[in-house]
Formats: sequence, C-alpha cells, structure tokens
Amino acid sequence: MPNVEQVEYWDGSGGEHWVAQQARYDQINSGFGDRVVDMLSPRPGERVLDVGCGNGALSLAIGPLVAPDGSVVGLDISGPMLAMATARARVADLENVHFEQGDAQVHRLPDAGFDAIVSRFGVMFFDDPDAAFANLARSMRSGGRVVFACWQELPANEWLMVPIGAALAHVPMPDLGEPGGPGPFSLADRDRMRSILEGAGFADVGVDDFRCPMPMGATVDDTVTFIQGTDMAATVMADVSDDDAAAAWDAVRA
Repeated sequence: MPNVEQVEYWDGSGGEHWVAQQARYDQINSGFGDRVVDMLSPRPGERVLDVGCGNGALSLAIGPLVAPDGSVVGLDISGPMLAMATARARVADLENVHFEQGDAQVHRLPDAGFDAIVSRFGVMFFDDPDAAFANLARSMRSGGRVVFACWQELPANEWLMVPIGAALAHVPMPDLGEPGGPGPFSLADRDRMRSILEGAGFADVGVDDFRCPMPMGATVDDTVTFIQGTDMAATVMADVSDDDAAAAWDAVRA
C-alpha cells in the first residue's frame, strides 16, 4: 500500500485531532476555501471531486452551487474526518454530496467522471504526486478544470514561522524530513508543481500568490493551547526537557 505513513497518521491521531478541532480549522482556512470556490465558479449540473476533503468544508460549500443535478464526491484517507463530513452533509440535507475513503494516488476513479477537481490543502501529502495527479487527470473530462490551494515555502507562512521562531530560541531545530516529501510544503516549489501537473496532462497551469488572515484563536492563551495540541508542537518539543519546553512556550506566548 502506498503512502503508509500518511494513511496511518490521518486515519488515526491526525484525523482525530482535526475532528476535535473542526470548527477552529474551518475558521483558520476559510479564506483559502472561499478563494478556491471563487476561482472554480461551480455551475449547476457539474460533477466535482474534492481531494483530501477532510471534514468536508469545501464539499459542503460547493454542493448547493452544483445542485440540483450536479454532485460532489469528497475523497480522503481519514476515516474519522470522513465520518464528520458525512454527518455534516446529512445535517445540511445535502443529498448530492457524498464521501469516499481512499488515496488519490491509487483510488479507482471513473474515467472522465468529473467536470472539476478541487482541494484545500489536501494535495501536498502524496508520496508519489506524479501518480496521484495522473490518476486525477484520468478522472477529469476533456475541458475540465482543477483548482487547489497549497502552501508556499515555510518562510512565507507566519502561522508557523512566528511560533517556531520564538520556540527555537530554547529548543533545537526539528527534523523537517526530506525536501519535497509528503507534508504541508511539498508543492511549495512552483516549477516543480508546474512540472508535475503538466506531466500528468494538465494544460494552461497558473499559479497565483494568495494571502489572507488565519485567525487561530480567540485569545493568546486559546491560540497557544491549540498549538500545543498539534503535530507540529509534538515534533518541535520531542526529546526536550520540561524546563526548555516551558521556556519555549513562554516565548511563543509572548
């Protein structure tokens, strides 16, 4: 099975964390999701695939826009988040939105089955992005379109650089893994991303620089408490003494 580490994480503790913090993550990422929907401009009757749909925010936003004859399929590797997404679609009475568990690298998708493919920060976690985007390209009808949001390089992201920069005065730099490996910044290199998409058969590839506020908490303490529960925090604070960790968190709070 491909992408084993990502599957284990998102189908386990990572997915459970995102479910527990669903409302907060939707708030944090809402500006990016709105941008994807605006760029896509969904039309009634279209069939849309939402890759790495998570708790379903993007799928739920697009569902009413393609109704009554259009549909949305949300695809993700996380069972916990798909359960949340399915429940939210049921509450919203969106019968044209449904969800499937699978990895876009290998998941069997209908040939030319979709008019559009979207993703809000869900396409950066492939261990074989060439295979994933080739599979997605096969599932899109001729003349279809793809719109997704992915992170720029780490230094451009204040939501990470501010807390990490403060903490690193007290704790060592963590291992961030291989450049280009599965993770938030795997598609930060524009040339690499363009090459992957064009190699998969996509044409007229455009890359836009988009920035917007990311409200992470109601107060400083609320924000820090949230950050402390993230995988990022676990990575940074691994094998750190209690005193050093306390000093790092005081710096982040300041």
